[in-house]
Amino acid sequence: MSRRGLAVVAVALALFVTGSAVALAGPVSGGPGGLFGGPSDPPALLHFDTDGVRCPDEFAANGSTSVAAGPRNTEITYARNVSLPGPSYAVGGPTFERLNESAYVLDVPIEEAGNASRPCSGVVRYNGTMRIPAGDDPWTLIVKQDGETVTTFSGDSDHSLLGGSTSVSGSVSAPAQTNGSANASGN
Repeated sequence: MSRRGLAVVAVALALFVTGSAVALAGPVSGGPGGLFGGPSDPPALLHFDTDGVRCPDEFAANGSTSVAAGPRNTEITYARNVSLPGPSYAVGGPTFERLNESAYVLDVPIEEAGNASRPCSGVVRYNGTMRIPAGDDPWTLIVKQDGETVTTFSGDSDHSLLGGSTSVSGSVSAPAQTNGSANASGN
């Protein structure tokens, strides 16, 4: 085979190998079909629960957030204390919706649950874990209680074969307190 023939074969082989690797791996960004990550899962509320209602002397609206970036999805876990408006109220079933291409809303309702069974209005802590696709960077998560925004997080995840890291920033706004003894402190 001539030099020209060898060069053509080498170029064809290089294009075939490169094309096969890209077709198998997908985009390197880590988004849908990311490098060895496979397609991202759809956004979802993976877990939500509440602790038992307590009657503390003072209330602190403290919250906590953790974010885990993966090659296919980003998982955001958020927990917050809630001061209930009366002895017959409780945290209801939350909704988690995609607002636009990269913004999501977790809305946690406070509902009347029936007869007054506590000697106080009560405080409860809820904990929810949400999943968003890795390709939705940068992302925003808005947390609402009864339709009022209490926290907004923005993040940008860095995905690679060796894992992921996330930078997150947030802002907190305190809803109006329903009892005079409540002492609100931000996240």
